[in-house]
Amino acid sequence: MKAVGIKDLKNNLSSFLDFVRGGETILILDRNQPIAEIKKVDQKSDRTQQYLKEAANANSIIPAKTPKGINIPKSILLNTGVKTRVSTAWREAYQADRD
Repeated sequence: MKAVGIKDLKNNLSSFLDFVRGGETILILDRNQPIAEIKKVDQKSDRTQQYLKEAANANSIIPAKTPKGINIPKSILLNTGVKTRVSTAWREAYQADRD
């Protein structure tokens, strides 16, 4: 793991990103205090699920009790100019899922 100050990182970002591409982790320091890490992205991990889990743990979001799709009737989807009905159907389905 390499440690670098903000000024050095800013001035030599391309060089440090080359280290990251090689698998190295960069620790960013602000006045000798660690504030962040830059590391190579794990392409195999599911970042969406990871984000949702972290956000739920931090109480930033409240996950649905039972995840399920929302079915909008075809009659609403086939008609033109039904934006408000779709919005209403979406809102009602969302509220029903939360209750």
